[in-house]
Amino acid sequence: MKFNLLTVKEIVKLTADAVQITFDVPEDLQDQYDFLPGQYITLNINGERRDYSLCVSPHDKKWSIGVKAQPNGKVSNYLFNELKVGDQLEVSTPSGRFTIPTKPNEKRTLLAFTAGSGITPIMSMLEFTLQTEEWVNFHIFYVNRDENSIMFKERLTELKQKYPNNVFIHHFYTRQDQENFIYNGRIDEKKFDLILNQIIDINEVDEAMICGPEEMILTLAKKINEAGIIEKHIHFEMFNPSIKTEDIFTKHDEGPQTVQVTVTLDGETSEVTWDRGKNLIDTMLDAGIDAPYSCKGGVCSSCMCKVTEGEVHIGDNYVLTDSDYEEGMTLACISRPKSATLSIDFDEI
Repeated sequence: MKFNLLTVKEIVKLTADAVQITFDVPEDLQDQYDFLPGQYITLNINGERRDYSLCVSPHDKKWSIGVKAQPNGKVSNYLFNELKVGDQLEVSTPSGRFTIPTKPNEKRTLLAFTAGSGITPIMSMLEFTLQTEEWVNFHIFYVNRDENSIMFKERLTELKQKYPNNVFIHHFYTRQDQENFIYNGRIDEKKFDLILNQIIDINEVDEAMICGPEEMILTLAKKINEAGIIEKHIHFEMFNPSIKTEDIFTKHDEGPQTVQVTVTLDGETSEVTWDRGKNLIDTMLDAGIDAPYSCKGGVCSSCMCKVTEGEVHIGDNYVLTDSDYEEGMTLACISRPKSATLSIDFDEI
């Protein structure tokens, strides 16, 4: 993850509390800012880091994010209320693993369950898929308070009109009644069962994506898996986990109190003393090393690295797969030292 100072090119109001912000990426940096649909960038504003998903197709050579002002949200409210065209922000290169494989020569069905600002990465996936896959069926189940709170409402309508045989958008409202009762309220377990009974044939589904509140993601990921979709075809992303980093390691009391760690980052090697009472990210930052991080809660994958020597305890997370564990991958924010010697490489991922 590398940060560059980028200029705000455009700000478009989406709803009463959400905007789309577009950055001007100079031509000499555009290769660094290539991204996959569903990935995000990190903003560093006065030491506060926040992740925001890119909401456009990589084909468009445009870098836009969707931001919804959150109650007591220091960064989101600044971006919504104070940011102006021409301002400059520290913006990271894209990262993240909330992506799906592209299959332009196949007929397939994709499902996306989302709520509120969770639509942002789905928009990138939707536009890119429609541009590259002629035979795709893309269903979006989108929860909002009411019709006026729909982010990207006009763009979704345009895409539906342009690709009537490929896009199927299902709007759910929690504070506005609709004629069909199935679309009233949040998507819980019972509502998911109704969707399978009335709208979707789960046997035709190839990939499923979920982005929204944590409870919604965990509930639907479990239900989709139980319905017959294997885990590697269920993709989700959370930016605000309920997991508290300090509570992750209560079951891991064994291991050295401190350990000397060799850290490789951006081609440079450093030695740091890691106290197991602190996560590796904070240890690196305290040592003056510009460690890659954002959530510090095992969610965003910004701090993924490889253990090349020794072992670590790995806390609960929503990122690492079985193959990642087999390859020695870990997340620096939720790891604790387990062996007396340790080498970590952020470049081998």
